[in-house]
This record gives sequence, C-alpha cells and structure tokens, in this order.
Amino acid sequence: MASVKLRPAQPADAAAIADTHYRALDRYHEFYGAFFILDPREILAKSTPVALSKPENIMLVAVDEKSSDIVGIVKYTVEAEKVASTTAAAAAAAAAAEDPTSVPAGPSFTAIKEHLKHLWTEFGKRRDEMDECYEKAADGKRHIYYQRRGVGGKLLAAVLKQGDEEGIPTFLASTAESIGLYSRMGFESLGTWPIDNEYWAGRVVDLEKKLGIAGHEGLQETFKGVKEVEDVMVRSEINALGSSIPWLYRVKGLKPHPAANTIPDLQTSNKAQGARPDRLQNSV
Repeated sequence: MASVKLRPAQPADAAAIADTHYRALDRYHEFYGAFFILDPREILAKSTPVALSKPENIMLVAVDEKSSDIVGIVKYTVEAEKVASTTAAAAAAAAAAEDPTSVPAGPSFTAIKEHLKHLWTEFGKRRDEMDECYEKAADGKRHIYYQRRGVGGKLLAAVLKQGDEEGIPTFLASTAESIGLYSRMGFESLGTWPIDNEYWAGRVVDLEKKLGIAGHEGLQETFKGVKEVEDVMVRSEINALGSSIPWLYRVKGLKPHPAANTIPDLQTSNKAQGARPDRLQNSV
C-alpha cells in the first residue's frame, strides 16, 4: 500500500467513510443484518452523515496518497469529567431526558425486527456487562473513548498522542483480530466477552421457523464455528510506560471477567477489523 496521510473527516467524505466501515464489518453483516429492519449498508449510509454532523464526534480519515481513497477511519470522543450537581436546573434536565414524551421522536436507523426484539435484548446482555465494566473503570473522569475502523496503527497513534499530552486514559473495545495491535500499543484488558455466533444464529433460525418466517434458514450453517471475542481495554500513562500490571486493578480493585484468560491464538490482521458490529446502533 502507498503511504497514507491523516486528516479530519469532512461531510463530503460520508459515502466513502460508510463504505470503509461497511467493508470492515463484512464478515458479520449477514449475522447482525438478520436482526435489523434496514440492511447494514443502508444503516451506515444514513447514520454516517449524522455522526459527522455531531461536534462531539472527532473523526479522522486515513487517505492513500496515491489513489486519494479513504482506507481507514477513526472516530473518538473526549468524554468530560462527570460532576454531580444538585441544582434544580440539572435535576429538571435529567428528568426531562428520562421522559420520552419530552424528546422529539427521530428516525431509528437500527430498529430491530419486532419478532427478534426479545432475542436481541438477551443477546445484548454481554454488551451491558461491557458497558458496566467501562463505566466503572472510567469512574466519571475525563478520558478518550476510541472506535477503530480500518488501517489501525497510524490512526490509533494520532488518538493516543492527544491522550498522552492531556494525561488522560483511552478506552476501547477490541476484537480477536485487533487485540494484538492494541496490546503492543500499551492497552491492557479489563475483561473478555466471547460471542458464539453459531449459537445465536441457531436461535434466530429456530424462532423464525416457529413463526413461519423465511429468509434466514442457512444462517446457522453460515456461521458454523464462528466465535467473536471482545475485550474492554484501557491505556493510561502507566500502561504507556510499560507496566505489566493493569493499573485499574490496583487502583480501583477491579477484577477481570471470568473468561479473561480463555482467548485462543489471537492474531492481528491487516484487514479492516476491530469494529463492533452490534454497535452499528451507536454509530451516530
């Protein structure tokens, strides 16, 4: 590959970014697409311009200098420190935020098919555990939350530079394909969550068979033996200096997830991996 340069993403990049994101998730589109009403490509085409329009999203693109093609993207946010407030205004705002009648209805790009909503909720319990792990580790402090798409090392280095300069930790969720890269760049795992795609595909097939719904009869066979692995990872100033002991375990007394030592033969890959397919729902 020719050399690449990094630059801030522009609204005009939306289609290319959506395509890069789509190709990064190519292996899992059929699996996750079985749950969504819209096709994953359509979801990304619609949600990417929205993501680009939000000022809290910082997005960089890696551009092939020879072809000018976008070959990788990174989106991250700098999460502000959460400060408890007891003012009446803050309490009213919080109450309004929790009241669905006070929030204008908007399009749901990632709506789940009605007959699969219960199954999706069950499937998503893993994600809830990961979010809880991340929230507990962040502990309300200012930090970076990083999402990788595509050519990883150079994009990640740009994000870490900001974190190091400001002395704040960086959090992310990795996959089996990307954990090697992240480990080499100073990240440490806070816990591991495996996904048995074959099992969940079978649940979809069985449910739709009972309901007389056709279209995914071969889903379980397609994902036979496929198992994703996700880790919640953190990189702090201590990690960057080469500590071999996760600082959050020492400082906050966190314990790894029970499955944390069960990852078999993790490999890195030059292919655009590391994106979290079920987090298409958070792509905006």
